[in-house]
Amino acid sequence: MPTDFLYLFRCSLKPELWQLLELAAEAAAERGWQLFVVGGAVRDLLRAARSTMPLSLPLDDVDLVVDGEAQAVRVGAGVELAQLLQARYPQARLEVHGKFQTAALLWEQDPVFRSLWVDIATARTEVYPYPAANPEVSPSSIYADLYRRDFTVNAMAIRLTPPHAGELLDLMGGVQDLEAKYLRVLHPNSFIDDPTRIYRGVRFAARLGFQFEPQTEAYIREAIASGIYWQGDLQPDGSRIVAPALQTRLRAELMYLLRSPEWKVGLALLANLDALRCIHPTLTATPTLWRQLRHLDHYYHWFQRNAVDFPSSLWLARLEVILAQLAAGDRAPVAETLQLPLDSITRLHQLAAAEANISVVLLTCQHPSQIMGALCSYDRLLLGLVAIRSNRCLRRLISRYLGHWSAIKPLLDGNDLKALGYRPSPQFKQMLDKLTAATADGQVLTRADAEQFLCRNFPLSKY
Repeated sequence: MPTDFLYLFRCSLKPELWQLLELAAEAAAERGWQLFVVGGAVRDLLRAARSTMPLSLPLDDVDLVVDGEAQAVRVGAGVELAQLLQARYPQARLEVHGKFQTAALLWEQDPVFRSLWVDIATARTEVYPYPAANPEVSPSSIYADLYRRDFTVNAMAIRLTPPHAGELLDLMGGVQDLEAKYLRVLHPNSFIDDPTRIYRGVRFAARLGFQFEPQTEAYIREAIASGIYWQGDLQPDGSRIVAPALQTRLRAELMYLLRSPEWKVGLALLANLDALRCIHPTLTATPTLWRQLRHLDHYYHWFQRNAVDFPSSLWLARLEVILAQLAAGDRAPVAETLQLPLDSITRLHQLAAAEANISVVLLTCQHPSQIMGALCSYDRLLLGLVAIRSNRCLRRLISRYLGHWSAIKPLLDGNDLKALGYRPSPQFKQMLDKLTAATADGQVLTRADAEQFLCRNFPLSKY
């Protein structure tokens, strides 16, 4: 394993990013602070160094930690350093999280950095006042900061400041676990303190091709079986309430997982661990769910092929399909606790009624125009959700509506009606709607057909 880690960083990063790290290190050293790169960037550097592929780190997320070492580090050291860098890079947006003594610089669609997030934190220790709560933090050393992290492979740091610039800090055996392709948790109660670490670990395992170390997997299963991430009594409708501090963290991890290229691997691993119960105690991954997710991907790719905007983020649509497996009364409440967008909550609330109505109405329709009339008032993504959960017959009808019938337009417009001698009136909408229906049913194929249809059904003498 190479030991000149600073040289490896310099060779593997874009020159502009390396220059940013150098400026940060100089500013920290001038104030008597030590600065470290920590977490995923270090893990990925060491993985790349072991690979036979060219060393390259297309990082879009860098974590830095400021440590005062011998002198007490100021509570706002990380924030102060971020502010100094923001003055040098005014195109970056600065976000400050004073409660957690962190700040972040964000570049979005930047010509140099593209999308980049640089998180700068004061070295700290943390205590969870109760399970699944947000931690209480206080300034500490880099050693305590590494000890509070989730997995050994994420608990390594490289020093950027002299006199020991380039030093690797690996207190927990992260290098050894990298070589073994293991995810090993640092603390027995880690998953009880923060159950979202289960999802983060699954995401890492799927992306890196790692396995949970056996004892770590046992800790995960114990935490899930305890149900510690739920609070409150069972509600009359069968739902429970997620611990408030857990909501946004769990939603974020679901987003990261479900939008990743390895989402299927990750979801299968969650199912194997029975970890979908972190979302709701009755939620499991059944063959029916996997089939519906395949149907969803089919719809998404259809929209892409036909240059039609998909009416939602794909990861969010996948999550709606997953939550739709719950009992009807649990879907919207769980979506609310996960703080999903209002339209997602509304869809999940309306799903049961929409399924019941559509399954009856569509089977009585004999013409495309009748199907158009029955479905036109529904949200397109709600229809897609109904379709992927329906039998083949209903799915085919809804698919034809979404893919063809809903796009049918009348061959004439209001100006054409006026040119034909009709006086503008509210009746124009009715006339065009009838013309659209006739077009869908194949009764009207050309403009001449459309004009004749109007003459028969809306005589000029009456209009």
